[in-house]
Amino acid sequence: MKREVLLVLLFVSLFSSMWGQTKDDLQKEKEKAFIELKVARELMERTAVKRTTSVAQLRILQSGIRSRSRLIGTLEQEVVLIDIEIEEVKQQVARLFRENEKNREEYARLIYYAYRNHTDYEKLMYILAGASISQSYQRYKYLRYLSDYRVKKADEIEALVRELDQRNDELNRLKNDKLSVLEEKGKEQEILVGERSRQAQMVTQLKREESRLKKEIKEKERITKELENKIRSIIEEEARKLNSRNIYAALTPEQELVGSDFRKNMGNLPWPVDKGIMAVGFGSHEVPGLVGSSVKNNGVDFASAPGTQVRAVFQGEVTKVFAILGANYTVLIRHGEYLSVYQNLVNVRVKGGDKVNTKEVIGEAFTDDSEQVSEIHFEVWKERDILNPEEWLSK
Repeated sequence: MKREVLLVLLFVSLFSSMWGQTKDDLQKEKEKAFIELKVARELMERTAVKRTTSVAQLRILQSGIRSRSRLIGTLEQEVVLIDIEIEEVKQQVARLFRENEKNREEYARLIYYAYRNHTDYEKLMYILAGASISQSYQRYKYLRYLSDYRVKKADEIEALVRELDQRNDELNRLKNDKLSVLEEKGKEQEILVGERSRQAQMVTQLKREESRLKKEIKEKERITKELENKIRSIIEEEARKLNSRNIYAALTPEQELVGSDFRKNMGNLPWPVDKGIMAVGFGSHEVPGLVGSSVKNNGVDFASAPGTQVRAVFQGEVTKVFAILGANYTVLIRHGEYLSVYQNLVNVRVKGGDKVNTKEVIGEAFTDDSEQVSEIHFEVWKERDILNPEEWLSK
């Protein structure tokens, strides 16, 4: 039993110091998940007017499911942390109770002694019974000390009782917090079950439209390949102009500094859209409704409301603006040895050679009238290598 108590205390001590910061982090994660869910819900409502199910609709729903799953995970962590704090407060309550009991026993002995010597005559006789003047004086000081000590003990007991009440109130608050979080988690899990059921229905509907989906896949692959080839040709053209295999070998000190700053901000770059969801991540993905199908994504795709403005994720220089059939305009921005790519833009506001700042608007995301959702494709390159943008953008 003693060993179990020691283990609990060790567990509490390891995590209690982290509680404040971790609780703040969880709160931020919850807020972010709620924002993502709100955006996903708004986008789903926009696409709901369309009678037929589309891959875009399903992607938005799946994004909402991921956000809700993260929210549930955050709530589960919050329950764990509340349990840790509850255990810590329980230990404090037990310690205060033991302290209080010890003080009460000591105070009771003081009261008993004071009762036996409660009259001035008895106190005087006790003092005069000393063997010498010095001993009588010491007895007088002792009586004064007992009187003062008794008052001090009474104050200590009163303070301990107040602290004990506060800790018990805190314990009750934590238990209520835990119940609230568990209730919230239960509601979110119930909604998640419904969303997964809806996802399964949408996948079933898409399976009936195999020919249409295959055309969409083919078009997506064409755009992806054309964009990659176009970027590589631009890189090779710059290399020829510089007569160097490494096109960034002749970077100016200013360009090198921008590239260094870009690298230092890995994982903290702002999204190219102020408000939206990451509908499709980096890498190969199966197309919903087509088992065994796979589409390569060299970047990430964002979905947002119509009219969403697209912004530069970091300061740099516009290398090129060009159009691709079926994917509108693409803007390339150089950040030293790095390139950020923004595809599917309309109303572009920049041109080659322009200097742009972080979060400066460079255009508008194209809106699919049939879906009433704006979409933008974003990539990050380092020289000739395609990087995973998810590792560069803020979470």
